[in-house]
Amino acid sequence: MKKYQSLFLLLAFMLLSATLQAQEATTYELPIGYTEETIEIDGRLEESIWQSAQVANQFWVQQPIDGVRASKKTEVRMAYNDRYVFLSAICWDEPEHVIQTLKRDQLDGNDAFGVLFDPVMEQTNGWSFAVNAMGAQVESIILPNGGSDESWDNRWYVEVQRLDDRWTVEMAIPFKTLRYKENLTNWRINFFRLDPGSNETHVWAPVPRQFTYFDLGYFGQLQWDNPPQKQGSNVSFIPYTTARVDQNFSADEKTQSQLDAGGDVKIAVTPTLNLDLTYNPDFSQVEVDRQVTNLTRFNIFFPERRQFFLENADIFNEYGFFGERPFYSRRIGLDPQGNTVPIQYGVRLSGNVNPRLRIGAFNMHTQGTANQLAQNYTALSFQKRIWKRSSVKGIFLNRQAFSDGDMQRDDFGRNLGGEFNYSTADGKWQAFSGYIHSFKKGFDEKNKHLYGQVDYVGQNFRGFVGFQHMGENYFADMGFNGRLINFNPETGELVRVGFTQFGSMLNYFLYPKNSKNVNFHWSGIENFAWYNSDGSLNEWYMRLRHFFMYKNTSELRFRLNYNRVNLLFPFAISEVPLPVDSYNNVELNVQFNTDRRKRLNTEMFVVYGSFYGGSKLTYRGDLLFRTQPWGNFTLGLERNDIWLPEPYSYTKLTLASARLEINFATNLFWTTFFQYNTQGNNFNVNSRFQWRFAPMSDFFLVYTDNYLVEGLFGPKNRSLVFKVNYWLTI
Repeated sequence: MKKYQSLFLLLAFMLLSATLQAQEATTYELPIGYTEETIEIDGRLEESIWQSAQVANQFWVQQPIDGVRASKKTEVRMAYNDRYVFLSAICWDEPEHVIQTLKRDQLDGNDAFGVLFDPVMEQTNGWSFAVNAMGAQVESIILPNGGSDESWDNRWYVEVQRLDDRWTVEMAIPFKTLRYKENLTNWRINFFRLDPGSNETHVWAPVPRQFTYFDLGYFGQLQWDNPPQKQGSNVSFIPYTTARVDQNFSADEKTQSQLDAGGDVKIAVTPTLNLDLTYNPDFSQVEVDRQVTNLTRFNIFFPERRQFFLENADIFNEYGFFGERPFYSRRIGLDPQGNTVPIQYGVRLSGNVNPRLRIGAFNMHTQGTANQLAQNYTALSFQKRIWKRSSVKGIFLNRQAFSDGDMQRDDFGRNLGGEFNYSTADGKWQAFSGYIHSFKKGFDEKNKHLYGQVDYVGQNFRGFVGFQHMGENYFADMGFNGRLINFNPETGELVRVGFTQFGSMLNYFLYPKNSKNVNFHWSGIENFAWYNSDGSLNEWYMRLRHFFMYKNTSELRFRLNYNRVNLLFPFAISEVPLPVDSYNNVELNVQFNTDRRKRLNTEMFVVYGSFYGGSKLTYRGDLLFRTQPWGNFTLGLERNDIWLPEPYSYTKLTLASARLEINFATNLFWTTFFQYNTQGNNFNVNSRFQWRFAPMSDFFLVYTDNYLVEGLFGPKNRSLVFKVNYWLTI
């Protein structure tokens, strides 16, 4: 009898569990219906549809803990008509919001609400639309690796209203802006809310805290009463005109003026596949790169900011390992110093061919300059989704030189390769492996790049083990290879040195339940070793760390670093290069930032330890003052003092910056950036005025000035640029 009772109880438990799981699943389904009502996007939510539409509420806390309901109430409703997806949200809260800026595409640290779409139901990529409590918009592409790209821009509409006990959101997102598959009755969807006052992130469909709140693996479903159909024509014209004045003092040239025009065209070949065309593109409005002090032997990776390269950029970018990438879009249209190389035209096709296959293809042609021939760049890539969250990928890249319109057959660089990415359904176990082959005339051996990594992402333990091998004759003419190329200061030559790298990292996260001040502790160890082609050690790096992450958003970080370097070539830190030898560097660094929600906050960073037979002290500080919501003012100082034994000189490097950001409204901005860099012998001023006079249509006025730091403080070059562009969709 007891046997049958146990069996009965077991069956009852299984049925109850299945019922509870089914109930939990239905919690994250939101119906959306058609409306003929005219919805005015004003944030007031006065239309009758917002009284009758079904509501998504009962949000969960996702950060800093998960598994508990959000104490602050959020209500979301949705509707659509022939042209738009509409959304309303009510965020119940006290009126003391935290607003860091009114500028577009800056979400973190703000009271904000957003929606996440996966309109092809395959977790290949997605789209996010968000707004802060003062109406500043943020749209981004959600990447399959758990990241996002806020640089992507497109047209959509939103307004907010602030009341004593809540703030409300009203959105209209054109179907032409979304990349969706027609005839699907369900889309994957999630909603999120950022609440810096409590230092929490809330989500509708729960996401484990070890992942980002926009992780594609944890969405609910949007249920359409009738599946969205393909829109009519979906073509956007974005013409521009510029007028500029340039003066190069270092070349003693006369002042030059130029009037130019060009533009982009975006054509939706299908609802999920986009064709981008550009003629004579101009990127003068792109914000100047933030200067850094480089005390390594290798190049520094700077992010891409140019709009043409951003949509579906992960199709091309997400290959390689540890910063060694076969494709890096800044190699196109920019020289190694970051100066513009004119681009004649560009053609780019990207998106989903079907729900499980994404492709990318482009061709661009740059003009010849005094320092290099004209170049043609071609890239082809695909991502094929397999199983639940895994994929196979392939890429082909080709750089071809031209002279006076004639192809230079021997002047080329090509890469061909592929990658396999694996992920369990819950995302806790992930792995990837890849192979890239280099083709260049005269280099048929040692021209391979192999790599792989296995990751575990748990609640408490997270880590990875990985490796890569790169032959000395591996070339990535359209990519970024930071470690492969070494500079020999004695001969002035660049020397290619192949290597094999092994790396591992293990992190432990402790979430104290009863702490009044600490959200979590983060402890970890990491090891990276690089070996030369003959098997000898080139460099070994090890780090121990412990971080305190506080509930008031302040952070205290401790790191102990050990770095053994066996120099293959002299290292030019001071006027006399350091000799080839083995060096052991040990340093301790401490980093602290105060409450980021405060209008006055600061971040401090100090490092001290041994450095190539001597010692180095690095200290950096940033002071930020915010006059919410219209102004942000930042002062930054970084100083490196390096003491080396005789006959080497004492070296001091200073990098100072000041940034003034004035937000007159959510469509009117003025930003001025000052940078003083003794290592780069440059003082830079970049002042940019932007007026968004219509959706995605801008007027820019940009002033840039560069001065020598050493010797006489004289000008190097100066420019003033006027630009206007207009976005027209038909």
